[in-house]
Amino acid sequence: KMVSSTAALCENVVDIHSKIKCTGIFDRFTNEQYRCWVHPGAHGSLNVTGGIENSCNAFFYEVGYQLSQDETGSYDAQLGLDNLFKYADMFGLSDKSGIEIEESMPEVSDEYPVLSAIGQGTNNYTTAGLARYVTTVANNGTCYDLTLLDKVTDANGNLIMDYSPTIRNIVELPTNYWNAIHTGMKRVVEKKAYYSDLGVVVAGKTGTAEESRSRANHALFVSYAPYENPEITVSTRIAFGYTSEYAANLTRDIYKYYFGLAEEDDILTGTAAIPDAEVTTAD
Repeated sequence: KMVSSTAALCENVVDIHSKIKCTGIFDRFTNEQYRCWVHPGAHGSLNVTGGIENSCNAFFYEVGYQLSQDETGSYDAQLGLDNLFKYADMFGLSDKSGIEIEESMPEVSDEYPVLSAIGQGTNNYTTAGLARYVTTVANNGTCYDLTLLDKVTDANGNLIMDYSPTIRNIVELPTNYWNAIHTGMKRVVEKKAYYSDLGVVVAGKTGTAEESRSRANHALFVSYAPYENPEITVSTRIAFGYTSEYAANLTRDIYKYYFGLAEEDDILTGTAAIPDAEVTTAD
């Protein structure tokens, strides 16, 4: 939804102040309706920050619809898909991440732009690809080719090869656009009680990937910290993990370890615990 937010802002669907009203139902099409995850409730009027904060499906359905409007005001699905691809590519989601191990080729959705704008459609990405994406968001637009290696030295410590990451491209956006996106991601995490006493401010976005009706959804959480001056990004996927709350809760422990906020023995207890929060798949 950060990609869709960028597309909405850059294609003048919204600005940082304008709002889209969520009534719980998106009914632009006469023969079908799409529901927001809070239906029969509704989020009301949201700007782009609120759209991200609340992960409002109705907000982003409208974005996908507006991105599909041609010059005559007619709905053009391919135009909408092309617009979404343009911005997904800017964040590195159209090709492999660069890591030196086998990696599947990503797929930017090629069907249903309205659904694709919330991350459905035929979108399909590796966790490494999502890591490059959220890193690009965190650093305000520098998209790197990732590497698993830092450097290679000989037995005496002499440098043989430096694996400093290369820049794939730069996403140039006005500062207020980046601020709107970052603020939305920060508010996503602020709503999670189990992050309230972490000791470092985290920004992130949950996601639930639906693959099959016969098995549980995949749990996803992409994030970065510290919010004020990002140092690390963490992208977590739990295959068939039911809800993104589990991925977000696990990620909290990674931040605890990285920033020295807890002892390793306190983190690696050998037992699982359900987060002290209401569990929902609505993201």
